[in-house]
This record gives sequence, C-alpha cells and structure tokens, in this order.
Amino acid sequence: MSRIKKILFFILVFSIVPLETGWILNGVRADQAAPLQDDPEVFRCFDIPAADIKKMGHFSEKNCRTLALQLLYGKGRVPFSFSLQLDEETVDTYVDAFATVLSDVSCFPVAFDGTNSEKVSYENSWGTARNYGGDRRHEGVDIMTSNNEPGYFPAVSICDGVIEKMGWLELGGYRIGIRSEHGLYAYYAHLDSYRKGLKTGDTVRAGETLGYLGNTGYGKEGTKGKFDVHLHFGMYIDIAGKETSVNPYEILRYLES
Repeated sequence: MSRIKKILFFILVFSIVPLETGWILNGVRADQAAPLQDDPEVFRCFDIPAADIKKMGHFSEKNCRTLALQLLYGKGRVPFSFSLQLDEETVDTYVDAFATVLSDVSCFPVAFDGTNSEKVSYENSWGTARNYGGDRRHEGVDIMTSNNEPGYFPAVSICDGVIEKMGWLELGGYRIGIRSEHGLYAYYAHLDSYRKGLKTGDTVRAGETLGYLGNTGYGKEGTKGKFDVHLHFGMYIDIAGKETSVNPYEILRYLES
C-alpha cells in the first residue's frame, strides 16, 4: 500500500469510527427515552430558563420540537442522528405538551403599576411540602404582595381562554380557572373577590382582570386571614387522561420580563 493510500485509509477509519460510535450511543439514548405518560416528572419540573424561553420568540411546532428533543437528549445541541432514531410518537407527545403549556401564554398573572412602590415577589416553591388537609406537594407558585393588603392587586388572565371554574374551595379559597385554546388550565387561588359580572363560561382575553388578590381559604366559605395575601398560581395539562401540574416558575419569569 502506497503512502498516500495509507494516509487516506487512516483518515477514513478515524472519520467513520466516531460517527458509528455516536450513532450507537444516540441509539442507546433513544431507547431510554420514555414516553411522557410513563415518566412525566422531568417535563413537569419545566427546568427551562426564562431566557431560553424568551429566545424562542414564538412557540411554533418547530420550536416546541426543539425543546422536546433537548429534554429527551439532555442539555446542549441535539445531534441530527438522535432525532432520527427517536420514536416519533414519543417525540410528538412531548411536542404537544410543550405547545399546550407555552402556545397561549402572554401576560403575567398579577397587574401592578409601581404606585407607592408596591410590588410582588415569588420563589420556586413548586413541589415543596404542604400539610394543611393532609401531606401533599405544592402544585403552583405563590406570588406574594409587598403591602399584604387584600383587594389591592388585580389578578389578570395570562391568556385568551374560557372561565371553566369559579367558586370556593377549602384549600384554594375563592378561585378561578381559565382553559386556553391549546388546553392549558391556569389556576388562580386565594382571591379576595371576583371582577363584578364575571361568570363560568365567559370568554376572557389575556391581561383582562379576573379579580383581586387576597388571603381566602383553609376553612369554610368566607374564611380569610390565615396566611399573608398572595396569589397561588398553578398550571395544569392533561397527561394520559389526568390533569397534572407543571411548574410555572420559569414561565412566570418569562412573562414578567
């Protein structure tokens, strides 16, 4: 074998082996990718930085597919070969889930204009322990107010949608639930009051006032004052026929920005 042929042979070997190895490793990852209904926890945590959500600009099917592949593959760039090896039905369930959560949201759920320097704050409390009414996980994020005054801050719709539920719940106090076009259920709890004339079945627009933040709940109807004024905000989607909470923290940060 001539020198040139040897060089070409080694170049070919060292080019093919990494490609084949990568294809095999990606195939292993593809085999380990669980359908959303079998392993929803990673998706539910919604650990996508608000800055990355903002970079998307709009939540097209293509962008939601990119998020799905990144979630299934891991952080970083998703190799094209990996996307070819994944089961399409598995990918599509994640694409639909991302579209359900992101497609319709456009407005932070509390309106405030900075009057008298009043503001709201929140932390990532999704999934933390709660014990009123039995041991359970916190299925939302609490948006706290600086003045702790019931009826001061308006709660507004994060999306266009339909009022699906209103009324008293022992845990949630006066609550309201909005169903968006793509199926997201936005849940507002502990309201002090509702906007006058609002009722179940009404259509609302993003940014429209729903009611006012309060401290209702944890007792019979009308119970107030057992905790500081805040909005418990939750996001739910259907996973395998079960309405399941999704962490709204990064989405709230995106909407606030």
